[in-house]
Amino acid sequence: MVRTSSLQSLLFALPTEASGVEGAAPPLPVPVPEGSWGGLELWQWAGLGVLVAGAWLLGRGVEWLVMRLVDRATSMTKSGWDDQLAASARGPVRYLLFVVLVASGLWALKLPPVAKHGVELVARSVGLAAVGWFLLRFVKLAAGFVEQTVAREEQGGNVARARGLRTQLSVLRRVIEVAVVLICASLLLLQFEAVRNVGVSLLASAGIAGLFIGLAAQKSISTLLAGIQLSITQPIRIGDTVIVENEWGWVEEITLTYVVVKVWDLRRLVIPMGHFLEKPFQNWSKVSPEIMGTAELYVDFRTDVPSVRAELKRVLEQESNGLWDGKVQALQVTDLSERTMKLRALVSASDSGKAFELRCIVREKLMAFLRGQPHGLPMVRTEASLAESDSPLAAVRPGLGALAVRSGD
Repeated sequence: MVRTSSLQSLLFALPTEASGVEGAAPPLPVPVPEGSWGGLELWQWAGLGVLVAGAWLLGRGVEWLVMRLVDRATSMTKSGWDDQLAASARGPVRYLLFVVLVASGLWALKLPPVAKHGVELVARSVGLAAVGWFLLRFVKLAAGFVEQTVAREEQGGNVARARGLRTQLSVLRRVIEVAVVLICASLLLLQFEAVRNVGVSLLASAGIAGLFIGLAAQKSISTLLAGIQLSITQPIRIGDTVIVENEWGWVEEITLTYVVVKVWDLRRLVIPMGHFLEKPFQNWSKVSPEIMGTAELYVDFRTDVPSVRAELKRVLEQESNGLWDGKVQALQVTDLSERTMKLRALVSASDSGKAFELRCIVREKLMAFLRGQPHGLPMVRTEASLAESDSPLAAVRPGLGALAVRSGD
């Protein structure tokens, strides 16, 4: 069972006035299947399916051709930004072309207003999602490209500037990603009438709503602002050596709300962003990662200090395993007690990790050297003054009674 479509006159029928021949025979009817579903004729559903499939295949083909041309053009340039732009467009361009082709072919289907609005709504949503995807991919790839450039600069010796750039890049990337997601989500939701009505209602009560939202989000907003402030002022940077909450470690990650510190034993210390702006902490590599370290030894009063000083120089030059940077080496007598003398060995290294290992080596080698000396290690001394009428225990100086007892034993 067939019937004549209402679209026959648009596609095949010509008015007699245009033909110029009166009484011309009407064209043959075009058979169209009967029935409709969802407000659309079956031929419209079929046409919509063909349009979507054809737009998808054509979009992939055009994307392949365009990207081949773009890759060939970018290979002729020395800049790396065009490569990142081309890599970011691979994928989102396909969906943008798909949306453009579907929107261009809708007029031929003669869809009802409601169905046409629905198809256009889906097409706009896909287009917005594709644009957001492209922006996020470009930000990610561009950040990776800049990080590679910064890494080469850090290897060249400009460590402080490289760490500052990495910190700013990390925070800026997160700010842009959050902004892109919020804007795209807002544009997607504003396409729906219900969401727009809610927005108008909120604007009508913006004063009260803004007050409550501001009070509820005060802590979150202050944390976000603290993250932006930290990226600008840079009291810490990614890779800095810090002591915070009595823990020694390296700044591993900086986000908009918290900082991750990698502790020396591979634990992670997660600290809120406001802590670094409100409380004191130590940054050992704020200006330069170079640092000095000490190794303290308690020795006897008769220890030959010049020989220990010479041994320190020998250890640094021959047994430091490349940890000593050759800048600072000193041995000083820093304190005296009633029993011992304290020596402090001062050494320097290119960073805190090497300084810690170097201090351990110096402490071990100097202790081995002192064990081989006749008067290297501390000795406990006692003095006694014996009188004819006094017992030996009474003649011992105060504070040394126990030692006198042992001597008597």
